[in-house]
Amino acid sequence: MPLSKPSSSFSTTTIQDSSDCIFKPIQKYDKSTHSIPVQSLYSRSSSAMNEEEMESMPYGIETPIEVALNVSTNDLFEDMMERQTKYVSPEVYSPCADYLPFRRYLVDWMSDVGEQCHLHNSTIHVSILFLDKIFRENNVPRSKWQLIATACISVAAKYEEAEEHCPPIPDLLHLTRLSQAGHTSLSFREGEVEVLKYLNWTLRAVPPIHFLGYFLSKGAIFQDDTWQGRDLIEKIPKYVKKYADFFCNLTLQEYAFQQYLPSQLGAAILMASRVALNLHPRWRPELTRLTGYEASDISHVFNHVWNYYEEQFPGHGSRSDSPRGVGDDVAQS
Repeated sequence: MPLSKPSSSFSTTTIQDSSDCIFKPIQKYDKSTHSIPVQSLYSRSSSAMNEEEMESMPYGIETPIEVALNVSTNDLFEDMMERQTKYVSPEVYSPCADYLPFRRYLVDWMSDVGEQCHLHNSTIHVSILFLDKIFRENNVPRSKWQLIATACISVAAKYEEAEEHCPPIPDLLHLTRLSQAGHTSLSFREGEVEVLKYLNWTLRAVPPIHFLGYFLSKGAIFQDDTWQGRDLIEKIPKYVKKYADFFCNLTLQEYAFQQYLPSQLGAAILMASRVALNLHPRWRPELTRLTGYEASDISHVFNHVWNYYEEQFPGHGSRSDSPRGVGDDVAQS
């Protein structure tokens, strides 16, 4: 089964309104009660789950993400769940938007630019959400599409990447040949400001790839899972991540997947990655607790993802176990 990019060109934090900002007073640090803050946090979170909930431990996670980052990732997940509808939701899904016949070309082109600029894959996903929102809600002249698309990449990079990884404007002008069209650093900055105004300076976009990153960091494979009927091997978590990235890139190309919530699509992609690798069971109670979705909640999204995969790569999907009847598979497990 291929792990190549969906197309030849495909490669691979919020500016909130002031009303959303709530500052809490910093409590005085007490060394006697905070000598091991991370371990105590992890102990509390672990002890909060009873033995029935801890059916199986994650596989391939040597250090819990809370310990590694010294933060409560559950709070980050709740924040993503609250903010995900600002860019993608069934309510704003617009399947008849005028730009959609050209969207695939824009996605491929932006992905290629992002790859050449060595940007993170998630940054390109965010930039394309920016573009979708702008084109969905505004009538942008086609003569400005390349400028707006490039400005979306630049704004997303400045928000998502470390400063030293953001591509300089002259490099972007040269790479995209906007300089040959008469654009200068000044006119490009004006394009960035135009993008910011279109987005109302709300830059916290949460694509499915962000949710996949959270799911995988918490552990999406478990010690009593089986792979093709055998015990797991050390490389399985790496393979799951590769498939998750692959399915994220694949679904990014098709606007129809924006009819689902990013968290819902992320969970369906996780299921598709497990199915593609012949991991059993396909879904389990631990994954329901992790993602917030039962198998029945995402079965239709999973089928959409898998059918689209089979359309793009005929014959490859049949090499995995049939994905039909996901609910039955979970019930049996």
